[in-house]
Amino acid sequence: MPTLRLRPVAGGDVVTVTLDRADRRPDASHLAAVDGRAQAVELELLATGAGYLRLGTAVHPFFCHREGGRVQVWLDGRVHVLEKVDDGPRRASAEAGAARSGSLTAPMPGAVLKILATPGASFAAHEPLVIMESMKMELTLSAPHAGRVRKVNCEAGELVELGAVLVELEDEDDAAS
Repeated sequence: MPTLRLRPVAGGDVVTVTLDRADRRPDASHLAAVDGRAQAVELELLATGAGYLRLGTAVHPFFCHREGGRVQVWLDGRVHVLEKVDDGPRRASAEAGAARSGSLTAPMPGAVLKILATPGASFAAHEPLVIMESMKMELTLSAPHAGRVRKVNCEAGELVELGAVLVELEDEDDAAS
């Protein structure tokens, strides 16, 4: 029974997620628990990291993309960026003092509908920067933190692949120097 402790990158409480097979059948029936609250779920995988999540009678399309130590989860038209919380001892690494994410990437393949970011413009945390369409659904990609747009690498109407860097970001402090 795998257990993960996850924290939203944008801030918020750490949640404990446990996933286990509900029974021995070959289908995708699982029992998921978030902070101890259990829910029966069924997963229908269409491709690596993409598919449908069934909770009771509700069906939710999803897509997951792992980038470094973070996971971007697109669920019902919203992107959630999570990172694994490691409560054990840690060794110092180059990542320990690293700056926040320097890019906004496509969480799934799709078409760029609208670009709300312009090079040199400042933005607030969670401000929408790009609007995409994927799997016939509109997806708003928001800034993971406050900063400034370094470069826009996409155009409206362009088809992009999973993980494509759409907008390069920088902290306000880095832009001033």
